[in-house]
Amino acid sequence: MAARSFLGAGDIYINRLVDGVKVGHVGPIQADSLSITPSVTTVQSTSKSRYGYGQVLESVNIAQPSEFAMALKEVTGDVLTMAFLGTSSAHLEVSGTLTDFDLTITKLGVWLALGQKNLGELISAETAAIGGTTLVEGTDYRLNRPLGWFMALAGGALDVGDHVFVTGAYAGATGTVVKGSTRTEVRAEIVFDGINQADGTQCTATIWEAVLAPDSEFDFLADEFGLVNLTGTLKTPVGKESPYEVLLQDPVAA
Repeated sequence: MAARSFLGAGDIYINRLVDGVKVGHVGPIQADSLSITPSVTTVQSTSKSRYGYGQVLESVNIAQPSEFAMALKEVTGDVLTMAFLGTSSAHLEVSGTLTDFDLTITKLGVWLALGQKNLGELISAETAAIGGTTLVEGTDYRLNRPLGWFMALAGGALDVGDHVFVTGAYAGATGTVVKGSTRTEVRAEIVFDGINQADGTQCTATIWEAVLAPDSEFDFLADEFGLVNLTGTLKTPVGKESPYEVLLQDPVAA
């Protein structure tokens, strides 16, 4: 290692443990920080003699769990699952068409679910399945297309107890469902794949098992891009001699 100072750049890969089973590395994940702090507790023997009271007779540092922290700026489904101490699963919605879907108006001015999300722009609503009054969006009703919600407007053609027959297409969608606050911790193997920008030295840090939790809220309406901050301690798993390893490798010749 030729450089005498370190200015790092790199990516993070995370392999979460779910019920003791590693689910596979995801990444590279953009991060603002990744830090490891070795920790010790100092035990001292001090004198109580007449002339040496308070002087240190002996001092020993006792190893404590290393502290770990990282701030993730790439907010994906996997990252939010960790931020919310949750469990995740794949989300799938198929496309299709509502044909004369019968919606009963129970109250004016409130949202009622049509049972399908991601409604298309071309959608009609009538007061009867055949030959009824065609309702006007913005006058008689409003739609929340992403959520698939219908609102009958006061002063329009609809009243409580009326039936509306809705016709229109809805789109399919895929994604991730995060069920929040279903776990008490995040356990993961974490790999930092980086370089020292001062001299191009490759730096790989492997944390075998971090036991983490979020240390701040995630604000959906923040004025700046959000970060997911996770902190905790490092564990030495069975078969390993240390909680983490750092490899500094000389630049590879082209």
